[in-house]
Amino acid sequence: VEELVNKFDVDIVAKAAILAEGDAADRKDIVFLEKLPLIFK
Repeated sequence: VEELVNKFDVDIVAKAAILAEGDAADRKDIVFLEKLPLIFK
């Protein structure tokens, strides 16, 4: 989606998700509502 948006003259001001899991929860370039715990078996 980001590649498509970059074809137009726009600025991306934020990247958002409802939940973030694993390494995504440690990223500083996205905002999210809640961290989703990983369950390993």
